[in-house]
Amino acid sequence: MVSLIAGLRLTADRSAIWQAEPAFAAPANLDRFIAAGGCVEPASEARELAATVVGRLTMTVGEGDHVSAGDLIAEVENEDLKAQLAAAEATRSARANELARLKAGARVQEISEAKAAVREAEAVAANARTIFERQSALGMKQIVSQEAVERAQAERDAAQAHRDLLAERLALLMAPPRYEDVGIAQANVDKAQEDVRAIKAAIEKTLIRSPIDGAVLKLSRKTGETVTYLPPTLIATVGDTRRLRVAADVDQADWAQITPGMTAWVTADAFSNTRFRGTVARRGEQAGTKKCVSDDPEERYDTKTVEVLIDLEPGVQLPINSRVDIRIEPSAKDQRLSEASEPPRLRGEATAFKGANNR
Repeated sequence: MVSLIAGLRLTADRSAIWQAEPAFAAPANLDRFIAAGGCVEPASEARELAATVVGRLTMTVGEGDHVSAGDLIAEVENEDLKAQLAAAEATRSARANELARLKAGARVQEISEAKAAVREAEAVAANARTIFERQSALGMKQIVSQEAVERAQAERDAAQAHRDLLAERLALLMAPPRYEDVGIAQANVDKAQEDVRAIKAAIEKTLIRSPIDGAVLKLSRKTGETVTYLPPTLIATVGDTRRLRVAADVDQADWAQITPGMTAWVTADAFSNTRFRGTVARRGEQAGTKKCVSDDPEERYDTKTVEVLIDLEPGVQLPINSRVDIRIEPSAKDQRLSEASEPPRLRGEATAFKGANNR
């Protein structure tokens, strides 16, 4: 009887196991806020622009300047390359003209001249034939010597040969270009074009352009300084500051409680009575060390954290790379951007969260 009861109990336990809920259930609502530190960065992420050639900077923009995608940020000396480009373009033009001249053939004036020369040679040859026939008849009557007859024959043959030569030259002028000659000329044009393209690519490497619309956040090198690509020399950092976000280092223990769309509140040392609202945009999937650290000697750096990206609302202006404090909590979407009871004012010391709904 005891064994039967034990067996029934085991069967009931196994049935309960198989009918259990899935292990990964939706996270419960927060009963407390999550606090962390983070750094402000452009919503487009800061883009670091480095040199890809060795040389001296001949031009740089100013720090804080607004730029568009493709705008020139800095330029490395390239006068030698520009001279090579001018020579290559001249060679390309010459090769292209040679090909065009080959395809066009002889000019009309040249053909007309050749035809006139052929007609002249035909007249000379006809006259030489007449003289030979006359001298041959006189020779048969022994009126002229055999030597005179042979000389007239030689002049006739020479005139006819000269006429044939000019006729061949005329045919050559009027004939289309040979396929092989066109191919060689076209190959010369293609090579010249590739030379120009290669030099332009080399010049483009000396031009550091902005990949996005934004502002120059930091200028690491100035005009006259030398840069290299081994290792790459950082020249400038650009980012789109029209929208900001915070990269927060959240403790890995709070990872399961964070989902995209949650409300986050941000405070900065520069504002004593203001907190700014943001929205969790993305939650990292890998734990690691802190990326944004402060100068506090008591701060722990060995804690495993997960990066959480928080998009700040439009209009928020904070220094890029500045450290801020964040707290993530569920809140109404229609809450005001700032919960300050008075206009924000600057101060130099750290501030705590302030506001009616702070906990």
